[in-house]
Amino acid sequence: MTDPMTSLESLAAQVEAADELDNSLDVLVEIALFKPGGVYSSCRSNAAGTKVIYTDPRGRDVTCWAQDWTKDRLTTAAALRARARSLVGEGEA
Repeated sequence: MTDPMTSLESLAAQVEAADELDNSLDVLVEIALFKPGGVYSSCRSNAAGTKVIYTDPRGRDVTCWAQDWTKDRLTTAAALRARARSLVGEGEA
C-alpha cells in the first residue's frame, strides 16, 4: 500500500501532466483535498469515478460533481503538495 504523501505527490504529477480538463482526476483531487467539517464528515467516489458522494454526520449522502480542479493545474498541484506536506507535520505531532 502506498503512503498518503506519495499518493498525493503522484496525483499532483498526474494533474500537471493532464492535457485538458479531466473529470476523473477532478474527483480524485476533490477527495484528496477534502477535510471533514460540520456539513460533511466524509466523501468518496461513486462507482464510476465520475462524481463525489459526500456523507453528513447523520449518515445521509449527497452526490455532486467535483470542482474543475484540472482547469488550473498548477494551482491544484501546489494544493496537493501542500496537503502532502501537512501530513508530514501531522505525523510528527
